This record gives sequence, structure tokens and C-alpha cells, in this order.
Amino acid sequence: MPTRTVEFLGRGFIVPGSYSAFRAKPQSGGISPDFNTQILIGEANNGWNALDTSLPMLKRVMEFTSFEEAKQVLVSGPLLDAIKAAFSPSRDSRFAGGPLLIRALNLAVNTRASASLDNTAASQYSAKYVTPGPRGNESRIRISAAGDSVEVGDSNGIQSATGLDAQDITITYSGDATTAELSFDGSNLTTTLTGQTDGTENLDIPVDSVPTLADLAVRINSMAGYNAVVDSSPDILTRNLDHVSGVDAKAGAVVKALLYRQEQALFNLGNVELEITGARKPLADTVGFVYLSGGASTAAQPTDYTDAIDMLEKVRGFFINLCSTNQGAGAYLTDFIIKSNGPEGADERFGGFGADRTDDFTTRCDNAKQINSEYMVYGLSPVTVRGADGIATKTYDGWLLAVIHNAIKASSNMRESALYKDLNIEDAPEIPGTGDIRRAIRSGGLVVDRKPNNGPFKITSDVTTYQATNQILNKASTTCTALALNKDLRESLQDAFLGEVPTDPDAFGTTLTDSDIRTFIELKFDQDYVRNFGWLTRNVYTGQPAWRRDFLIRRDGNAIYFEFPDGKLVTSLDYIFSLLNLDVVRGSAQS
Repeated sequence: MPTRTVEFLGRGFIVPGSYSAFRAKPQSGGISPDFNTQILIGEANNGWNALDTSLPMLKRVMEFTSFEEAKQVLVSGPLLDAIKAAFSPSRDSRFAGGPLLIRALNLAVNTRASASLDNTAASQYSAKYVTPGPRGNESRIRISAAGDSVEVGDSNGIQSATGLDAQDITITYSGDATTAELSFDGSNLTTTLTGQTDGTENLDIPVDSVPTLADLAVRINSMAGYNAVVDSSPDILTRNLDHVSGVDAKAGAVVKALLYRQEQALFNLGNVELEITGARKPLADTVGFVYLSGGASTAAQPTDYTDAIDMLEKVRGFFINLCSTNQGAGAYLTDFIIKSNGPEGADERFGGFGADRTDDFTTRCDNAKQINSEYMVYGLSPVTVRGADGIATKTYDGWLLAVIHNAIKASSNMRESALYKDLNIEDAPEIPGTGDIRRAIRSGGLVVDRKPNNGPFKITSDVTTYQATNQILNKASTTCTALALNKDLRESLQDAFLGEVPTDPDAFGTTLTDSDIRTFIELKFDQDYVRNFGWLTRNVYTGQPAWRRDFLIRRDGNAIYFEFPDGKLVTSLDYIFSLLNLDVVRGSAQS
């Protein structure tokens, strides 16, 4: 018979009862991790090549949270030195930690060191150092005690693993067959019986149906005339067993995972992996140590930098730096960032690179002018830093100064300026005079000088390469703050409202009205941009608010537009003037 359907939250209910639901109020998602992430593109003597499309992205784009972590992979090279400088860009405690995350794109073409190791079937496997590059040439391997012992050595010493040769599963046939031969080829475990009269049958067990030794034992024990005992861990994967053929199961066939244990020892002890082809047979003993060889590094080509920039759409990070003086690549990066920062790109970024120190100062300034972008900084001054080994000092072109500038920015709140912060460098080979400093600032280039009384090194002015006069766009700190505000607002509106349907306030069960949108924006500006992030500030001199609340919301069907008439960005104090009106003591007095 017909019955009433009751609507609640867009669903129809016909069964009588009490129903309820709850919704959590929207909360701030916090600051974007992109703001504390720096992308570095350069060359290291070890590590995976970013342009090798056969590799997974996690290797093409290496992620590091500390210099020590990066050194284990990259070992040496300009890219590693840049990472070291970025993770400790300033001696000011506020910025000393550098970015939270560095994503490194290595453009050097590095090859892996390798060696051939014999197995017990008189064939060979290739042992390769995991990380490409010359570092692998230091590795050496020795197998002894019938495969029971694996030793791996390098420049830091020798490590060993023993007790690898262990029984993993014993399979016994107890029927009346005259022969029972067991074989395992990695795909199937089989037995071949002859002369049986008791109804026992051949085994033919696909590995995919018995993923672990425990599963394999259960299957075998369910078959008449067979018994299986797991001698080691029941969680060992069946596919990791050594391959065997024609083993007498009547006497108890012992199957091991010796090659698997040897593989694990090589990898864990020495970062060496085996490339196994054909049957899985354990490694045979070696005569002494076998040295890996062939690890090498080849320098990147100029076009590799532009190819790497094309990858950046898939690589998250607000700050991007080229560890190069390649002017063409710098211009290409500028174009990429301009498109990213546009409405269609919707992927705010800020970049940097630098000048060749062998060019005269005028040429360097001219190169900065050619970039002409508010989204780029350009280092003019070379800097000397302590290398990755912590001992030798190295002098790099202006690109490293741009790396340090952006690392200071990535280490703290986006509003902070790199101007006048103590730089963590050993030396600045060129301290420009007052005239050259003025030329550099006018051209939009970063230069290094010293604080008074031969004090710490500092960046003189955090100028962008933007050539027109604009108090926001000429400064890296204000430009980055504006980009950060734009990015955060765009992403917040998208997360909160995209795909949602505003309804009339009187609609039952409504979760969103147009007035909710206005309330969301007011809270976003007041709580985050003024209080939490400190990107906007009221004008204490005139009483003007940090932002005007009479903003316009315009709806056009499924499109909504916001127009904000005014907001006051915070900015650093770059100029301090004092005017003292002084006089001498005048007058007389009668004693």
C-alpha cells in the first residue's frame, strides 16, 4: 500500500524511527607545507638522474629533510653543497634550520658500479650498488662458508652477516611410490611420483595460491602421503625460496631461502642489490673480495636544465632555485613561474639563480635586468662556503647566494625578509663599493657586504629583478607574502566551497548559504592573515584597517567572484632615517 516518504538531508525515509546526523564546523587547514619547501636543480656526483623516465618519481625527485640524509646519497658535487648551505643559511637562530624539506633534481648522468657474482648453478648474477655514481666503486663483497657468510666493505670498513644458511621448510613424502622427486621453479611446487599404488598423487601447487610458507605447509599437509614442517619463520614468502629440481622427497626434501637472505645481507650491509635472472640459486663462495667497478658521473648538458624545469608541474614546492649560471635556463624558469603564478596556472612559485663570477660587474647587472620579473631573485656576488666534507672551502657563483636567500625565506614565516640577516658563509670574495651596491640594487641583483665593524656577512637588499618601481613587486619579502596570501585564499576557497551548493537560509537541512561564504572570508582574513600568519596589518598611523570589509561577492549562476578593495601587506623596515637638531651649550651664570 502507499506510504509516506519523509525527506531528511536529501534522503527519503519510510521506516519509522529516530534519525540524526552531525557535521563538524570548517576549521583552518594551517599553513601550506609548500611554503617551507625548496626545490634545487643542479648536479651531484652520485644519485639518480631526474630526467631518467624509467625511474619512479621518488628517485627522480629526491627528498631530504637534512644535509646528513642528502650526503648519504649524493656524496659530493655542487647540488650537495647547495643543500648544505640551504639547510643552514643563516646564523640567526630564527632561520638557522633552513627549509623543512628540500626536493633535489640531479641532472648529472651517473652510472652504477657493478660486479658479477657466481651462483651454485655455475651462472652469474649482477651485483650493483644501489645509488648511481663513483661512490659504488668503493664497495667490495666476499661470500664464504658455503654461502653462510656475507661480507661487504667500503672506505668506512667491513660489515658481515653470518648464519644465513638455514632450513626453511622440510617436505616429506610417506606414500608407497618408488621415487618422489620434488621441484620448485618459482611459479609452482611440484612432485613427480613413480610406482605408487596407494592413491597418492603428484603435487602441483601454484605459488600465487600459497603466498607464505605457513600457507604452503597447510596445503601440503592436506594432501595424502605428504608432510610439511616449517623450520624457520612461517611468514617467509614462498616465492623467495631457492629453486630446486629432482630432490628426493622420500628422504625429506629441505628447501631454503638462502639466496633471499644473501640478498638482504648485501642490501642492508652495503647498499648493494642483486639483479637475478633465471633460476634462483644461492651465491657461491668467492675467492677473496670482489670489487664493484664502473661507477661514474657525467656532467649535465645545458638543455638538461630546461628539461628539468618542464618536470616542475609535478613537483611541489614554493621556492625553486637553479644551481647554475645558465642565463637561458634562468629565463626559461622565469617563464615557467610567470605562467604558474597566473590565474590559469594556479600554482604560486618563487625562483632564483645567479651570475657567473667571471663576468664583469656590469655584465652581471645587465643579466639581472634581462630577467625582469618580480618572481625571481638573481645573485650577483660569489660566496665561499664550507664544502660537503666540512673541511675544504669552495667559492660558488651568484646562484648560491640566491639559494641562500630563498632558504632563509623557506625557513620561517613568508613575511620575513632575508635582508640584513647574518649569512652562514665563510667569505664573500667580492665586497662591492657603495657605487656598485647602488648599481646592483637598481638592476635587481643580490649582493653581499658586511655589517658595521667588519661584522657578519649580509644581503644588502632583498630586491627582485622587477625593473619598474613598485614597493611590493621590487621586494622579495612582500612579493612572496602577496603570493602566499593569494595561494592560501585560493586553496581555502576551493577546499571549502568547490562543488558545494549554496541554498536559501530557510531551506531545511541546508549546510551552506551565501552569507556563510562571507562569514568564512571574514574569519579567514581576521584570524589567519592578520592574527595567525601576520601577513596583513592595520595602519597604526592613519587608523586604516588591515583590510576593508566592504568586499564584493558577485554570483553568476555556478560562478562566484570576489573583489577586495584594499589590504595592507606587512613589509620589512629597509630604511631608517634620523634627524637630530643639535646645539652647543650657551649662557653664563653668576657664582
